[in-house]
Amino acid sequence: MASRFLTSNPALAPLFAAVGAGMVGASWFGFHVLKNNQEVLVARGANPTPWNNVRQDQNTKLYSPNADFWKSRVGLPDPRSAFAATTDMVMRAEMKVQDVALKASDKVHEVKERAMGRK
Repeated sequence: MASRFLTSNPALAPLFAAVGAGMVGASWFGFHVLKNNQEVLVARGANPTPWNNVRQDQNTKLYSPNADFWKSRVGLPDPRSAFAATTDMVMRAEMKVQDVALKASDKVHEVKERAMGRK
């Protein structure tokens, strides 16, 4: 049916070719992003944080006109290591705050019980 339509209207052939190429390109790009992009999670159980596996010298872009930039980053230390100690300290401080809040809550409950004459 499409071939009969194109033979009767040959001026529309470039339009069909351009739209077909655009559909193929859009499909290819969608699959490329699903497969290669570190921010897209297809299977969360396999690796819940894939963006943490990106190296300093790894290009994750489809096209990068400045390839020398990525070559210049080879051997640089991982900047996330500077935040690891800070994160541990923050987590310990949060745990201390939670412990203090729990003790305060227990004390408030105890005072209420005493005030009501149950203890």
